Amino acid sequence: MGEISKKQKMLLEELDRREYPSRVAIRLIYEFLEEKPDEEDLDPRWKDIWKKYEHYARRFFPPPLIKEIEEILQSIKSVDEDIGKIKIDENTKITFLLGAGASAPSGIPTVDKLLSELWKRARKIGREDLDRLAEWCDDREISNIEDLLTAAYISNFAARNPNITALLNYFIFSGSRELSEEEEYIIRGRRVSRTTVIDVSSISFLQETLQTLFGLLTSTMISASPNPTHKAIVDFIEKHKNTSIIITNYDGCMDEALLEEKIPLKGTISGENEDNPNAVQLIKMHGSINWAYCDSCQDVREFDLLELKKIYEEDKLSYPVIGICNKCGGLRRPLLVPPLSFKFLMFPNLIDIWNSARQSIEEADYLIIVGYPFSEADTYITKIISRSMSMKDNQKMIIVNTNPHLVPLLRKRFSAYIDGFDEKRILQGCERCGKILPKILDSMLDKNSPKKKTKTDGEKNKEE
Repeated sequence: MGEISKKQKMLLEELDRREYPSRVAIRLIYEFLEEKPDEEDLDPRWKDIWKKYEHYARRFFPPPLIKEIEEILQSIKSVDEDIGKIKIDENTKITFLLGAGASAPSGIPTVDKLLSELWKRARKIGREDLDRLAEWCDDREISNIEDLLTAAYISNFAARNPNITALLNYFIFSGSRELSEEEEYIIRGRRVSRTTVIDVSSISFLQETLQTLFGLLTSTMISASPNPTHKAIVDFIEKHKNTSIIITNYDGCMDEALLEEKIPLKGTISGENEDNPNAVQLIKMHGSINWAYCDSCQDVREFDLLELKKIYEEDKLSYPVIGICNKCGGLRRPLLVPPLSFKFLMFPNLIDIWNSARQSIEEADYLIIVGYPFSEADTYITKIISRSMSMKDNQKMIIVNTNPHLVPLLRKRFSAYIDGFDEKRILQGCERCGKILPKILDSMLDKNSPKKKTKTDGEKNKEE
């Protein structure tokens, strides 16, 4: 997609904020689409904007006008033309970054749907405190599991530290008013109230329960199978070895797709195949359903994914949300980083994994980012990419995501981060990943180019 005018950008933003009544908005949409210069491309966000007003338009506007608008919208290019110009050779370093959207076609809920699934499981337990919390969140339309789990961890930490509890209360609620005598006592550490001790116990118990429920929730991923996105990446890797994969998901879909084709993996917890030149680097930044760690001795283990899946599917063994450590007898849990806003501070076992991800991003010529939303909880990943893009002037990102707002947002954000940033370094593939990614990867390998016809001996003799 080429550059769009300031007028188009401004109108998109105004319509997205619903600054106009529906009747006026539809008239503005129609007038702009009609008067726009032929050489100016339309931003894919127009499709999203039209969905907001389509119902009203069909009720009050004539069908020919609706049809005309929709025909124009169907002509929108959702994939940047520059993607088709990319051709790679064996020295081109490719790094994939897969988010929840890459696994969604396999039946795995994305982050925005995790909390509702968690409450379904919580209500089956029949615990009053969980039911009360679920109802409280529903009443306030809190639907982000990152917010819930982050609040649980912060509350548990703060309740164990009376000074921090008092300071949080001061910063959030007190403002510039004078602290009460009781708050002064707590801040100075003169006494700890009995209420604080009780709060620690209840908050800690709730946090532990939420973590267990989260483990149960992720256990549904064990039976998920690879989808066309994972298979397209495997096909690509078989032809282009200079590739690594970073995943923020816990599921084993990408692992399974590679292992089924007998492609060895490196970069995992087990440390196997590190010296194998045919192994593909698979970095799972937030843990995996087949990784486990012990709360007591901090031992970390990786279990055979395909074997674990087979045992589970044949119902020979349940998925081990909590198990016993073979070394020390402590509690062993899946090594899963829950969606927390400060996850990188709480899981030192994954520091080496994160360093490997950073190195892989910095070495890449092209970052192909599939189904990853660049959420606020993962700002550290955005900062790694930003640093890499500032270090390598020729590095480019290809964003495969159905969200038409993501690429414009990233272009704006990276332009603010990096002086003189060329927005064309962020390329857009605004389609379902299973549909568009295979085409993009085939094009990069030049598989879609017409093959040169080889002349026969008879044709050569005739020319001579």
